[in-house]
Amino acid sequence: MFSMHRFALSIALLALPAASSAAARDATPLPKGDCASPAPMTDLRHCDFTGAMLMGADLHGANLEGVKFSKARMNGCDLTGAKLAKANLRWANLEGCKLGRASLAGADMLHVKLTSVQADKADFTGAFMFGAILSRARGENAVFRGAHLRDVEIDEARLPGADFSRTMMFRGFIMGSDLKGADFSAANLTGLSIEESDLTGAKFGKANMAGVNLVDTKLGRADFTGANLENATLDGCETKGAKGLPASLAKK
Repeated sequence: MFSMHRFALSIALLALPAASSAAARDATPLPKGDCASPAPMTDLRHCDFTGAMLMGADLHGANLEGVKFSKARMNGCDLTGAKLAKANLRWANLEGCKLGRASLAGADMLHVKLTSVQADKADFTGAFMFGAILSRARGENAVFRGAHLRDVEIDEARLPGADFSRTMMFRGFIMGSDLKGADFSAANLTGLSIEESDLTGAKFGKANMAGVNLVDTKLGRADFTGANLENATLDGCETKGAKGLPASLAKK
């Protein structure tokens, strides 16, 4: 028994240097990047890319926090795992970019074009996304919590499991999109239009859904507990198993 304990202890001690080395690598500051030739895994916080032509640029893992990208053309870029918190992306074109696991918390994304982006687990918490275009976007479990999404366009997108809780989506529209299991808890969805989409199992608890227009949309097992549905309309929607939906709106 004693020898077995010593063997286990030896294995544990051998593992410590590897774990420590991994932590050290994660904590190592990124090298300062060249603004004229931006590269991945570099610190570019000192740069200004306003109006820059960055089509196809590989900036994965780069630190771009607070950087200005206003009106930049970045079609097809790779921002996988990049840090873009509080970056200025007003009117930027990110069509077809890779944003998986990227952090855009608090970013200014007024009228940003996110058509056909790949954004699985991307973080848009608290971002200002007034008029953002998310047509054909792919973003499983993407986080938009508390984001400003007034007049947002979500068309033919795949965003299952996305977190839209506490967002402001006044007067936006969602069409032909997959948002199964999405969370809209406590969101302001006043005047939102949702058509021909799949929101099976979605959460709308305590959301303001006044004047929401839902057409030909799957709402099975969706939870509307505590939601404000004043003047909301449902036309041709599947609502089997939905919770908290007034009888006047519920249909089989």
